[in-house]
Amino acid sequence: MSEVILRTGEAEVCRIPCGQKLQAFSMRWNYVIRQRNRWAFDPDARSRQVDRLQQDLAEIGVTPKHLGKLSGIVEVGIPDSSETDVWEARILPWEYILAAASNPYRDDAPILVVRNLMLERPASRIEPKTYAIVETAPGELARHVDFSAERSMVQGSLPQLDAVGDVIKDPTEELLAELLAQGSPDVIHVTGVDNRSGRQLLEQDLTGLRDGLFLATSSGEATDVRAERIAKALTAGDKPPLFIGFNCWDSGARLAPMTLQNGARTAVAFQHTIDDAAAENFFLQLYRACEQTGWDLLTSFWLAWKAIGRYRKRIRGSSIILWSAGSLLDTATDTGIDSLMARGSAAVLKTPVPAKRTADPHRDFASDMIRVKVKPKPRLNYSSIHNNQSLFDELTLWFDPGSNHDESGETVGRVDDIDVSVQLTVGADTYPFRTRLSLGNDEVRFDLANTDSQVRPNLPDNPVGGVRLPLSPEVFARVSERVQANLYVVVTWHDQTIYQHTHSVWLAPIDQWTLNDREIGWLPSFVQPRDPVVLDVIEKAQNYLECLADHAEVSFNGYQSYDGRFRDERRWEGVDRQVRAIWSSLLMQHGLHYINPPPSYAEFTQRIRTPSETVRSGFGTCVDLAVLLASCWEWVEVHPVLFLTRGHVFPGYWRDVEAHGHFLDVRTDELSDSEMADEVGDWRSSQRWVSGPKTYSEIRGFVQRGELVPIESIRLTAAEGYRVAVEAARSYFERPRNRDFLAMIDIVSARRGDGVTPLPHVYSQQARG
Repeated sequence: MSEVILRTGEAEVCRIPCGQKLQAFSMRWNYVIRQRNRWAFDPDARSRQVDRLQQDLAEIGVTPKHLGKLSGIVEVGIPDSSETDVWEARILPWEYILAAASNPYRDDAPILVVRNLMLERPASRIEPKTYAIVETAPGELARHVDFSAERSMVQGSLPQLDAVGDVIKDPTEELLAELLAQGSPDVIHVTGVDNRSGRQLLEQDLTGLRDGLFLATSSGEATDVRAERIAKALTAGDKPPLFIGFNCWDSGARLAPMTLQNGARTAVAFQHTIDDAAAENFFLQLYRACEQTGWDLLTSFWLAWKAIGRYRKRIRGSSIILWSAGSLLDTATDTGIDSLMARGSAAVLKTPVPAKRTADPHRDFASDMIRVKVKPKPRLNYSSIHNNQSLFDELTLWFDPGSNHDESGETVGRVDDIDVSVQLTVGADTYPFRTRLSLGNDEVRFDLANTDSQVRPNLPDNPVGGVRLPLSPEVFARVSERVQANLYVVVTWHDQTIYQHTHSVWLAPIDQWTLNDREIGWLPSFVQPRDPVVLDVIEKAQNYLECLADHAEVSFNGYQSYDGRFRDERRWEGVDRQVRAIWSSLLMQHGLHYINPPPSYAEFTQRIRTPSETVRSGFGTCVDLAVLLASCWEWVEVHPVLFLTRGHVFPGYWRDVEAHGHFLDVRTDELSDSEMADEVGDWRSSQRWVSGPKTYSEIRGFVQRGELVPIESIRLTAAEGYRVAVEAARSYFERPRNRDFLAMIDIVSARRGDGVTPLPHVYSQQARG
């Protein structure tokens, strides 16, 4: 039987048999980690995950005794096999699994997890002399990516290697193999669009999807190519590459090890998704360290991992994988982390580098040193800006590490006092933002489109985060239809202008919601429990609640009415009564009718009525009615959700707080292996409160067990009762698979921390006016 072997520099730790137990473990934890957006930012939830992980590891033979032996460099030996054999060993995110499970036994001492594909090749040091760069985003995909900064970074970080030919851009499969066969480069850096994200960007069907990359057809259009064919093309040279770096999503489980099977010696790749800025910085630091250490990959990999520490929160749960065809442990003189750091420090001190100086505006040109990319969002929605989202899809400054050597051999290592100015002009009103920052070898990239304060550079002279403009809701409240605004961006260094352009953007009305994948998560802002009409609905619902309970002292007390003495439907009667009373109030006291959405004059958008507007006008769309019910439930502290299917929205509520906790913790006990078998997650599910199509089976289980209750809110307009509405909504979850299911938005998760807050009252006042 094939086995996975865990080793440290001191000894073999244990062997894990491949087969059914490891397959079930791999599928379960792949699913849990793909849904890490639900739990990764909650320390208590992470702790619960570690407890479950340790229990599950014991089931496959990795006991606490074994976990206590994991220290320094930990090598996971994975059997060589065909694509269909021992797949469970390749797809498991070993890096997170072993680091998280062993952490309590290490007292937070660091470890480095690497993978050895056991091909029985002798281990030896890598000594590359040449390199090539492959960039692939052909056809329509080119509109979504720009590799220019990454290209400059790679070229500038490998000065001791010779480039083989020009950068290989958007090749066909045949041309890729031909060019690499001609040059046989020792190092290949591959950056491109993986098959899943490419299909989603092109709005293609995901049926039959497998790992791989998009390449060009003979006519230049984009086509997805499977990993095994990509691997053969990359290793087509007379001598196999010594190292391949994959800056591509979903490249770690299949593509990278397949290149090793075809002859490559080592590879670095990512499992699932990773933050783009973190990925670029990781490779920058990796190649720099490789140059300094003479391609000591273990040391370089560790130094690169440590160097992107400020991105740790954004990449928590992601796996950066170092694959090798021969055991790197066998070539290491010392496998302790302290030794890696010492070797890295010594290499940096010994490496001859040109003297570095700070840029001087009297002798240097900013355009030679700084690269700028600006891509504003074409449409500005207040719901996203209100929740601290950027006005830009991208506003990035890079320092070009390969530029500006002067005659003395000195090189510019730092540029201080770069001024960035952003100004939004709406009619006669202007809203400015200004900041000053520094870039250099220690801070190569600055992402001003990102508003997450947790990823601000830790340097004292770079205290700023993303661009924030002083926009008030009154600005948007005055916009009754979308209007065009100007967004002016200028980047200067002393008296030199690096970038200057005025971009036209659309300003959307405050009540407009965009239905695309990036904006879908801001729907909870339209759920407004403090809208004045909500209290009116609840006050009238009190009479119905007393009638349903047959008790005059009953009140809206949320989950205090849950009765844990029962193990059947009776435990939820108190919660259900509150929801039924609200339904009855809306049904009997407020005559509601269906109406089509108000015109928005923009694709993929909808104008959403406030609860006040819906109730007082007596008209609402499916979204309006769902928002109204969710607002009422949130007011009485019953946890609401919103279900989105193709062309429809309806609400639901959690009957059981414990079940809700299990959902947030991604407890997969009730899921079958087949329901967790799809190893590729939803690349756009970054918001913890949005659960995408891949979670349908999990959500269906909660609905079938009665712990999560959907309600077809549109039945209010047909004067139908609560039970009829519940049965109508449950019908959406009868099928084992439902291609129409888009997402479930959990309102409580959206509110937690610095989450999604309701739109301000000016929105309700505008609606009432």
